[in-house]
Amino acid sequence: MNKFSTATALVALTLTLTSCGMFDVDDPYVGGDFAKLVQKEQEWGDTVKVIDNWGIEDSYRERIYSHKPEYFEFEAHGFLNEITIGVRVECDENGGKMTVSCLRNLRDVNWPYGPDIVFKDLDGNKMTNSDGYTVRMLDSMKVGKRTFKDVLEFDATGAEESSCNFDKFYVAASDGLLHIDLQDSITIERKP
Repeated sequence: MNKFSTATALVALTLTLTSCGMFDVDDPYVGGDFAKLVQKEQEWGDTVKVIDNWGIEDSYRERIYSHKPEYFEFEAHGFLNEITIGVRVECDENGGKMTVSCLRNLRDVNWPYGPDIVFKDLDGNKMTNSDGYTVRMLDSMKVGKRTFKDVLEFDATGAEESSCNFDKFYVAASDGLLHIDLQDSITIERKP
């Protein structure tokens, strides 16, 4: 009787957890360390001050929207330069999809252009797509004297024909833009 009660309790628990989606492999999710991007409910917009390695200061208008555990979106637009960055993470049954946009804004026209760079079936902490672009999750990154957690690195240096006007960017899941490496050895970094 004791074994029967234990078995019945285990079956009931399994049915309960499965009905809640905890063991259902068809439920949407974001895989690997990329799930750190969707672990917080947040929506905010701000302006962050940056400085490049030549001492030129700029500002970036940025926005983060995250709906736990399904969606993450980040956008940043430079005021002086023509860099626009976009990252969107959406959950699905295969580990999720990340879309990176490195758009250029045409002067005199408020119309961004550029292709979307897609990473499917997110898993692990580093992925390279068929075009040679790479995304990687870092546990932390130090900028100035401050350490930021859960940082996404995007790297366009491996792409044969990069459509981006920068080589790399770094975005903290909760804090936004941290660092950009331009194609001409200029680096842009968040001011303390």
